[in-house]
Amino acid sequence: MQSFLFQLLNSYFNKIFVLTIARATERHAFIKEHLEGLDFEFFWGIDKKDLTIDTLIKDNIYNSEKARQIHRYDREMTAGQIACSWGHAKIYEEIVKNGYKSVLILEDDVTANFDALQDFPQIMSELPQDWELVYFDYHKREASTLNTKMQELFYHLRHISGSLKWNHTMINHLHAKDYSTHLNKAGFHEFTSAYALTQNAAAKLLALQKPIAFVADNLLAYAVTNKIIKAFITVPRLFEQQSQQIGGRSISYVDE
Repeated sequence: MQSFLFQLLNSYFNKIFVLTIARATERHAFIKEHLEGLDFEFFWGIDKKDLTIDTLIKDNIYNSEKARQIHRYDREMTAGQIACSWGHAKIYEEIVKNGYKSVLILEDDVTANFDALQDFPQIMSELPQDWELVYFDYHKREASTLNTKMQELFYHLRHISGSLKWNHTMINHLHAKDYSTHLNKAGFHEFTSAYALTQNAAAKLLALQKPIAFVADNLLAYAVTNKIIKAFITVPRLFEQQSQQIGGRSISYVDE
């Protein structure tokens, strides 16, 4: 069954990347075993231990001032966040350079939800032809309810008063909204652990991230809620992070 389900993914996507770094050897071993049958390629990202933030600023790879302007709480990015964002951006460059039409991006701490993957053909058939991004894993703001609408109204007032950076368009699209049986329109979600995107979306995200100023998942959320890209979440999730599944926290190469 696992092999059959992974063949469905193999046949749909032009490329499947697993983003990792060289020293995450225990994750490599797990991924090779857990995703056996999936035609993926390790994509070697950036290790934060190899970075010097001052040098990145000097070389215009990272813009600390822009990062503070963008961040909801006026924070600069850490070395780990820069490394993670840069790794995803390099994948976007690869997609654009090679003209891949649709790509699945996984991080190296994911586990597959095999029950949900059985619905993959139906999920993809429900996507409109002009889709640009699909979250296969996500966190927060997963549905629009009366309570979330009231929260959004409060956020609108905060933006008017100058105490919230999110603009009115972002606030209107913070929470996922119903779309079809297996899809919701995406909102402002966390996680870049498992998502699919088109060449067009990769080009848009890459343009926003030059120089680097967005935390990786905030970049997707910013583009989605500002209606720059057309995005969806799958219902249910097709992948999860290991830490979600076991109820703990796996080793983080971003935060350590």
